[in-house]
Amino acid sequence: MTTRLRIALQKSGKLSDGSIELLNKCNFNLNPAKNHYLIKSNELATDFLMIRDDDIPGFIDSGASDVGIVGENLFIEYQLAGLNKNVEIIAPLKFAKCRLSIAINQNSNIKNLSDLNGVTIATSYPATLANFFKLNNIQANILVMHGSVELAPKIGIADAICDLVSTGTTLKENNLIEMEVLLESQAVLIGHKNLKPELKSRVDELVFRFQSVIKAKNSKYIMLHIDKQNVPLLRDILPGAEAPTVLELHGHPDKVALHVVCEEHVFWDTISKLKNIGATSILVVSIDKMME
Repeated sequence: MTTRLRIALQKSGKLSDGSIELLNKCNFNLNPAKNHYLIKSNELATDFLMIRDDDIPGFIDSGASDVGIVGENLFIEYQLAGLNKNVEIIAPLKFAKCRLSIAINQNSNIKNLSDLNGVTIATSYPATLANFFKLNNIQANILVMHGSVELAPKIGIADAICDLVSTGTTLKENNLIEMEVLLESQAVLIGHKNLKPELKSRVDELVFRFQSVIKAKNSKYIMLHIDKQNVPLLRDILPGAEAPTVLELHGHPDKVALHVVCEEHVFWDTISKLKNIGATSILVVSIDKMME
């Protein structure tokens, strides 16, 4: 009987949504219901455990799960708390990007790191915050909270907070501003250090699929017509792109059709530059997956 691969996922929240989206693009077709804690999939003979995100490292460490998707910040917290024995980061997943920051009230007397001495800071990441204090020789009190950390200064139980920030909207809504960034974070695939070879090969396949989807997400496939003499100019417009495919155009000896992959974050700027060198019939197509 095939040993099933056990993957731990956050049951609900932004990380869960991003994880499900990524997995579904890898052919898992997950549609978890509210009270489902175990989802079985025939794809790679996989069982998905839907649990709290802060339980995922412990599940993997103990062998209850083989791999899981968590925020890098949570893995670092688990590591700094001295709990980690068997867990490692396998691959970055490039979604759920955020940062762990110390934030203060907009009218606070705290202006720099030395002002944190003697104050109380509320956080869900006490080990990471304590490590930051140690590295910066700060003597402060840590109030551990699990949820609604941003309310601590408002209700007078802390002078500042240390919490995850993505857009900063929650901070603004609570009259808070970022003071210091402790670390940058993103979703990562973590796993047990000593997987069986049978499971390791399937995890490698999973990582390959993830990377194919991630690479495609940030790219566009561009097709266009251009004068032959202007083809060399494309190297400056499309830096980092692989050599384009160049095809002769029937009935237009001075023109060629060109196909190339371009990263999405330079998409609009790229199109403007292409038009400036005479490109026409520009067609941009989304890419579902990209394999090396």
